[in-house]
Amino acid sequence: MPRRYVQRVRAEAAQQTRRAILDAARTVLLGEAGMELAVGGVAAEAGVARSTVYTAFESRAGLLAALANETLERAGLAEVIAQYRNPDAVEALERSLRASCRMYASEYPVLARLVVLAAVDPEAAAPLARSQQDRARGMADLAERLEAQGRLRPDLDVHAAADILWLLTGFGSFDELHSGRGLSADATADRLLRIARGVVIAEA
Repeated sequence: MPRRYVQRVRAEAAQQTRRAILDAARTVLLGEAGMELAVGGVAAEAGVARSTVYTAFESRAGLLAALANETLERAGLAEVIAQYRNPDAVEALERSLRASCRMYASEYPVLARLVVLAAVDPEAAAPLARSQQDRARGMADLAERLEAQGRLRPDLDVHAAADILWLLTGFGSFDELHSGRGLSADATADRLLRIARGVVIAEA
């Protein structure tokens, strides 16, 4: 049997195993043992040995990071980034915020559990912290773009604008309206954009 074929088969098997473990991790996270997300429990759910989980992800922290990243990707992170790159700063804000709300809603149960888990578990906090850092840099850049295009309110400096944008685009603000007030993703975006237009964006 050709070596290249064997390597491909092994790679495909490894990818299938990785997929099964991530699916199992989602199931465990949403179950009664979700706040522990123990490797043993994930392995049992996936029908593999604990050692297989470590082979695929190196550590529990690696598994949590992969789960967080995969959840954001399947929820629509690429669309958020694409909308954020719109050259018009106001459109970038409006469209990326709306895409963010849809992303949060798409995987709400998993993201909500990950956020709660991150509050008490350093290994779960690390991947979300990296995502937050990326968002903080993005909002600082967006505030600068708004100023450069003459669309930042004159009574607001870029640092204050970045802070406000950070607040409006976070999962916490989304959750307060989506879960706390029972609003849809688009209705939540409408409320948050109303605040952004009144506080951050200057009239054209």
